[in-house]
Amino acid sequence: MPSKKLVLILLVSIVLLSGCVSLKADTPETHKMTLKGLKFNTDLGLALEEAKVQGKPVFVYFRSESCGWCKKFEEETFTNESVIKTLNENFILVSIDVNEQKGDTRTFRVRGTPAEIFLDPDGTEIKRIPGYTETENFLYTINEIIIQKEAQK
Repeated sequence: MPSKKLVLILLVSIVLLSGCVSLKADTPETHKMTLKGLKFNTDLGLALEEAKVQGKPVFVYFRSESCGWCKKFEEETFTNESVIKTLNENFILVSIDVNEQKGDTRTFRVRGTPAEIFLDPDGTEIKRIPGYTETENFLYTINEIIIQKEAQK
């Protein structure tokens, strides 16, 4: 019969190893979320790395669960097929919860939600939209950013 000490060491080892394996398996999806028709990163640093690799600008959406204007923007804009297609094809998407990710919120001096900020792959701000914006105006802005990016090539 094995000693209690050996059993305890074996159990602790199994628990530690299973925790490491599951952390590695879960890591890629832990920094993702879906809002309506769009899949967002939730880690700005990882999104900027991805933007550099793909050569795409970054769309950073600052929001909170309790924000009525955020819900209105998401319901109207993130369900629009043109917006979904344009964002998915041309931008790396990031969602920042202002209550949970206070460091990013302070860094970008976001004072209210919703707020939309567009960045170059190196993190330089291209454009900022403070507050709610209607779908047509938002679509115009993202197309304008794409045209500017194409002109720089």
